[in-house]
Amino acid sequence: MPIMNWSVALDIGIDSMNREHRQILDAMNLIYDNHKTGVAGAEMMRQIETLRQVTVNHFRNEEAYMRQVSYPDLENHKRIHDRLLRDLERHVQEAEATGGVPSRNFFDFLALWLSAHIKNIDRKYAEFRPG
Repeated sequence: MPIMNWSVALDIGIDSMNREHRQILDAMNLIYDNHKTGVAGAEMMRQIETLRQVTVNHFRNEEAYMRQVSYPDLENHKRIHDRLLRDLERHVQEAEATGGVPSRNFFDFLALWLSAHIKNIDRKYAEFRPG
Protein backbone atom coordinates (compact mmCIF):
# COMPACT_ATOMS: atom_id res chain seq x y z
CA MET A 1 0.00 0.00 0.00
CA PRO A 2 1.60 3.31 -1.04
CA ILE A 3 2.08 6.31 1.21
CA MET A 4 0.09 8.33 -1.31
CA ASN A 5 -1.41 7.81 -4.74
CA TRP A 6 -1.19 10.25 -7.62
CA SER A 7 -4.47 12.05 -8.11
CA VAL A 8 -5.90 14.84 -10.20
CA ALA A 9 -5.56 17.09 -7.12
CA LEU A 10 -1.78 16.87 -7.56
CA ASP A 11 -1.88 17.78 -11.27
CA ILE A 12 -0.61 21.35 -11.64
CA GLY A 13 -1.09 21.49 -15.41
CA ILE A 14 2.60 21.55 -16.35
CA ASP A 15 3.56 18.17 -17.80
CA SER A 16 7.28 18.31 -17.01
CA MET A 17 6.64 19.24 -13.39
CA ASN A 18 3.88 16.62 -13.05
CA ARG A 19 6.31 13.96 -14.31
CA GLU A 20 8.89 15.01 -11.74
CA HIS A 21 6.29 15.14 -8.97
CA ARG A 22 5.34 11.58 -9.90
CA GLN A 23 9.00 10.55 -9.73
CA ILE A 24 9.20 11.96 -6.21
CA LEU A 25 5.97 10.17 -5.29
CA ASP A 26 7.25 6.90 -6.78
CA ALA A 27 10.48 7.19 -4.78
CA MET A 28 8.51 7.89 -1.59
CA ASN A 29 6.18 4.96 -2.21
CA LEU A 30 9.11 2.61 -2.86
CA ILE A 31 10.69 3.61 0.44
CA TYR A 32 7.39 3.21 2.28
CA ASP A 33 6.48 -0.12 0.72
CA ASN A 34 9.94 -1.56 1.28
CA HIS A 35 9.98 -0.33 4.87
CA LYS A 36 6.69 -2.18 5.43
CA THR A 37 8.32 -5.40 4.18
CA GLY A 38 11.36 -5.00 6.43
CA VAL A 39 13.92 -3.53 4.06
CA ALA A 40 16.50 -1.57 6.04
CA GLY A 41 20.22 -0.85 6.14
CA ALA A 42 22.21 -0.03 3.05
CA GLU A 43 19.39 -0.88 0.64
CA MET A 44 16.99 1.49 2.36
CA MET A 45 19.62 4.22 2.45
CA ARG A 46 20.14 3.80 -1.33
CA GLN A 47 16.43 4.30 -1.86
CA ILE A 48 16.41 7.36 0.39
CA GLU A 49 19.40 8.75 -1.51
CA THR A 50 17.47 8.27 -4.76
CA LEU A 51 14.62 10.29 -3.27
CA ARG A 52 17.06 13.00 -2.25
CA GLN A 53 18.58 13.21 -5.73
CA VAL A 54 15.21 13.22 -7.51
CA THR A 55 14.09 15.99 -5.16
CA VAL A 56 17.21 18.13 -5.63
CA ASN A 57 16.94 17.79 -9.40
CA HIS A 58 13.25 18.62 -9.35
CA PHE A 59 13.72 21.71 -7.21
CA ARG A 60 16.47 22.89 -9.57
CA ASN A 61 14.21 22.36 -12.60
CA GLU A 62 11.23 23.95 -10.90
CA GLU A 63 13.24 27.04 -9.98
CA ALA A 64 14.55 27.28 -13.55
CA TYR A 65 10.98 27.14 -14.83
CA MET A 66 9.95 29.90 -12.43
CA ARG A 67 12.88 32.07 -13.63
CA GLN A 68 11.88 31.40 -17.23
CA VAL A 69 8.32 32.66 -16.65
CA SER A 70 9.48 35.52 -14.38
CA TYR A 71 7.50 34.19 -11.43
CA PRO A 72 7.48 37.03 -8.90
CA ASP A 73 7.58 34.83 -5.76
CA LEU A 74 10.60 32.77 -6.83
CA GLU A 75 12.80 33.78 -3.88
CA ASN A 76 10.17 32.78 -1.35
CA HIS A 77 9.61 29.49 -3.18
CA LYS A 78 13.37 28.84 -3.12
CA ARG A 79 13.39 29.43 0.65
CA ILE A 80 10.64 26.84 1.01
CA HIS A 81 12.67 24.40 -1.08
CA ASP A 82 15.74 25.05 1.07
CA ARG A 83 13.73 24.37 4.24
CA LEU A 84 12.30 21.15 2.77
CA LEU A 85 15.79 19.97 1.83
CA ARG A 86 17.06 20.73 5.36
CA ASP A 87 14.13 18.80 6.83
CA LEU A 88 14.72 15.92 4.43
CA GLU A 89 18.41 15.88 5.36
CA ARG A 90 17.53 15.70 9.06
CA HIS A 91 15.31 12.67 8.40
CA VAL A 92 18.04 11.06 6.27
CA GLN A 93 20.52 11.46 9.11
CA GLU A 94 18.04 9.96 11.57
CA ALA A 95 17.53 6.96 9.27
CA GLU A 96 21.30 6.52 8.97
CA ALA A 97 21.65 6.66 12.76
CA THR A 98 19.08 3.89 13.19
CA GLY A 99 20.68 1.55 10.66
CA GLY A 100 18.58 2.54 7.66
CA VAL A 101 15.23 2.39 9.42
CA PRO A 102 13.09 5.46 8.64
CA SER A 103 10.83 6.70 11.42
CA ARG A 104 7.09 7.26 11.36
CA ASN A 105 7.90 10.98 11.47
CA PHE A 106 9.83 10.58 8.22
CA PHE A 107 6.77 9.13 6.48
CA ASP A 108 4.49 11.79 7.96
CA PHE A 109 6.90 14.43 6.66
CA LEU A 110 6.91 12.88 3.17
CA ALA A 111 3.13 12.70 2.89
CA LEU A 112 2.56 16.21 4.18
CA TRP A 113 5.39 17.68 2.13
CA LEU A 114 4.28 16.31 -1.19
CA SER A 115 0.60 16.93 -0.78
CA ALA A 116 0.76 20.36 0.86
CA HIS A 117 3.63 21.65 -1.24
CA ILE A 118 2.14 20.68 -4.59
CA LYS A 119 -1.46 21.60 -3.79
CA ASN A 120 -0.72 24.90 -2.08
CA ILE A 121 2.72 26.18 -3.07
CA ASP A 122 3.43 24.76 -6.54
CA ARG A 123 -0.07 25.53 -7.72
CA LYS A 124 0.74 29.24 -7.34
CA TYR A 125 3.53 29.22 -9.93
CA ALA A 126 1.55 26.88 -12.15
CA GLU A 127 -1.35 29.34 -12.24
CA PHE A 128 0.88 32.38 -12.72
CA ARG A 129 0.55 33.99 -16.11
CA PRO A 130 3.22 36.54 -17.05
CA GLY A 131 1.60 39.77 -18.02
